[in-house]
Amino acid sequence: MRILVDLGSHVAGDPEITQVEKTPPLGADGATSINGKYIVPVPPGMEFRVDSNDYVLAGGIVDGGDVASITYAHLLAAYPMFGHVYFNPLLTADHIDELDLTAQFKDNSTVPPTYYNTRAQTGRGTAGPSTPGQMPTHTAILAQNNSVTPARPGILVSDVIDIGPYTGGVGADEFMLYWKLYDFTTGEDVNSTFGATAGTNTPAIRQVLEVDQEPSGFSAYISTDGGGNWCEAGLLEPLAFANKTTEIRVSFRNTTTSKIYLATFGVLF
Repeated sequence: MRILVDLGSHVAGDPEITQVEKTPPLGADGATSINGKYIVPVPPGMEFRVDSNDYVLAGGIVDGGDVASITYAHLLAAYPMFGHVYFNPLLTADHIDELDLTAQFKDNSTVPPTYYNTRAQTGRGTAGPSTPGQMPTHTAILAQNNSVTPARPGILVSDVIDIGPYTGGVGADEFMLYWKLYDFTTGEDVNSTFGATAGTNTPAIRQVLEVDQEPSGFSAYISTDGGGNWCEAGLLEPLAFANKTTEIRVSFRNTTTSKIYLATFGVLF
């Protein structure tokens, strides 16, 4: 299941849900035109009714009654061993504020450790020098840069996530990470007046594709010490630490030759 939303109304501040559909198959067979739209993804098996009373944002914010919040509430209910969920739907400038675009990823697999700068594509947060803004569904972890030594992977790191208020200050030592990835293709804008194609006037069509959620070359991590050490996390696989913490960070790493688009992520704890 996935929810399609009108982009024009989103830019105007009151996004309208236009369609709810089944999640199509992976790859080109399930390619869907995404011109003028974006997707609020729903995890597999988390189906629920969406009607005219449902909404994406209330007054420009995610307020707990919106479809993204409902989606994560269903996800949390499916894993009763966890009592709370933090999520970032990457819909607005406020959600960009919850990323740390100046962060470095510390790779302790080398001696000495290797530090990788953030390499990602996303919107503008509220504190920037330019107008805030975010294109939903289009945050991307960039392809690895193999033209330098060492090669520089795509990196995206969250800001510190304070789970203390959720847990009454006690913290947590068990976590489970969820994310949703997409890929896109864009056709050519053709306006021809010559030869066999004379009279052709076709717009560029951008299509979204469902993809493997754990592709080779993509990794996700959780840190309980501010990024000093990262523990690799599988999709919806519980991860336990030795001690409770009230602060975590999440990161994503791309060592492939293509951008990987991240639509949303969340942490159950």
